[in-house]
Amino acid sequence: MTTSGKQGLLHDRPVYIAVASGGRFSGANAHQPDFLTPYLKSILASIGLHNLSFFTVEGTGARADSVDAARRVADDALQAHFNLLGFQHACEDLD
Repeated sequence: MTTSGKQGLLHDRPVYIAVASGGRFSGANAHQPDFLTPYLKSILASIGLHNLSFFTVEGTGARADSVDAARRVADDALQAHFNLLGFQHACEDLD
């Protein structure tokens, strides 16, 4: 603890967090609030990690076509993120 508050002991670095949820917690079809993301941000910040990237697949308890659509959105988000970092083909279709 410092005079300015908590200071984590880890050096900040990129942290990639994959979240799968049977329900939906974002967007127009959200059935519940997202408690996980702010909780993880707070906990990880307390140990010094602030450079967080969340990748989510929501609605995995829904119909197969909905799950496939959610997975495509997550795959696109991963691909876009790693393309920005200069990586090519970070995500390959597992089908």
